[in-house]
Amino acid sequence: MKAIAEVARRAAKGEAVALATVIETIGSSPAESAMRMAVGPSGRLAGTVGGGRVEATVVERAQEALRTGRPETLSFTLDDDLADEGGLLCGGTVRILVERVDPPAAWAARAMELRASGGRAALVARIGDRVAHEVLEGDAADPFLGSEEPQLEGDRFVEPLLAPRCIVVGAGHVGRAVAAVARESGLLVTAIEDRESEAARVAADAVIHAPLEEGIAKAAPGASDFVVVTTRAHGLDLRCVRAALGTKARYVGLLASRKKAEVIRGALAKEGVGASRLHAPVGLDLAAKSAGEIAVSIVAQLIKVRRLGRGDR
Repeated sequence: MKAIAEVARRAAKGEAVALATVIETIGSSPAESAMRMAVGPSGRLAGTVGGGRVEATVVERAQEALRTGRPETLSFTLDDDLADEGGLLCGGTVRILVERVDPPAAWAARAMELRASGGRAALVARIGDRVAHEVLEGDAADPFLGSEEPQLEGDRFVEPLLAPRCIVVGAGHVGRAVAAVARESGLLVTAIEDRESEAARVAADAVIHAPLEEGIAKAAPGASDFVVVTTRAHGLDLRCVRAALGTKARYVGLLASRKKAEVIRGALAKEGVGASRLHAPVGLDLAAKSAGEIAVSIVAQLIKVRRLGRGDR
């Protein structure tokens, strides 16, 4: 979303910018649908469409679109003619929409707001002699939110603005490490911590300083969100897991030994609380020891659930 953020920033200053968007890939390609690059008169400003000779060509065409205002869709077959300096080939095809975006570009600012807040919406670009952008919200967006994957449908490119969050409950040394790795992996991070000193130390997109169960309620995990419980006490673990399982969260993970996990599951079962979404012990089995290694194992499991729909260890 860096390119869209740049579009919004420039539009707020009354400046036009060129925007290049990968709208389709077929076969192997270094680019992915919805990758974007913002381009100014002097060259690339933010984002990427995959790099290499393709990106260099797109920068040139984007500068031309910035001058003329005419959009165009470029198609590249990644064969010998577009090999990089090392001669590495992908063999796929990529289509890239290049356009000029003029102020006020309110859609860009709104898309960034929704992305930051974890809102469920869809960004639509209708491609013709001009490109018309629209942000769909609420019921209007629902038909496009069955997955996170963008779709090219005729002359309409639709990108779901699903922003999965990693909600870290407890910002001790493991919680802070999970927050850092999750952010690096492209997840929005909300940290919940009841100790002011620990809340001040965590790097997250949002920090909720409140009693942990209350913080979970404030975060209101949705169907695309991941909750990772890393508290400092058994009783807190149980209460927070119970609270998280009472939300729509896609995933609930608990940092625990196997014995502790069994005790928590047993307590939940006695209460009649379904725990099918509970991953405990949390993370992939990497024989991790340090806080950093444990964080990697946890976020790896989140990625596995997000991309493959399963989190088996």
